[in-house]
Amino acid sequence: MDWLLLGRKPRLNDWLARPFTPGGFDGPRDGDKRDNHERVVAVEAPGPPAEDGPFRRLAAAIFSFRIFPPNMLTGVLAAEPVNLGDTVGACYYWLPGCRLFFAARVYERFDERCEGPAGELWRTGFSYRTLDGHPMCGEETFCVEKNMATGQITAAVRSWSRPVHWTTRWGYPLARRWQLQAGRAALDHLQSIAGVPAQVPAMPLGNG
Repeated sequence: MDWLLLGRKPRLNDWLARPFTPGGFDGPRDGDKRDNHERVVAVEAPGPPAEDGPFRRLAAAIFSFRIFPPNMLTGVLAAEPVNLGDTVGACYYWLPGCRLFFAARVYERFDERCEGPAGELWRTGFSYRTLDGHPMCGEETFCVEKNMATGQITAAVRSWSRPVHWTTRWGYPLARRWQLQAGRAALDHLQSIAGVPAQVPAMPLGNG
């Protein structure tokens, strides 16, 4: 984790050669936190995603790592869109004049038709795993899913994690609160990108 004080620029290159966080390949352990933030954010006509509709707007935002409100967290990418094997940096605005910078690597990217618990879905997004030096060990998936029968579009942020850096171990209750806030804020931000009017409430699911 890099501390960016007084406007210091994030350096993604410093993370490109880093291995995954030790233990990350083993998957979640007993006691690790598992989050499932998801929300229905829009509706299209049934069938495949419309090329100029909310699903594709959300997919483009996810592949550009424009997932969180920019006043909370901004992405740092070597290239857009995000592809398999890319290192994705995250610049978290912690306190005035102080940002935290850490990174993860994409191990899965998808844009496909699949079967889900509610029927046939079109699912688009990516998953990444934390790198050595990240304050947490874990994986996170960012995706948008369309129910092909109903046209409902769901934005989702799903993850598992555990603290590994001394700062997150020592202050884990606070880190955990920020973690949950970020997941919910991501749904709010993605909902705004989908173009749902403010007066139309979204349908929260899971932790969303």
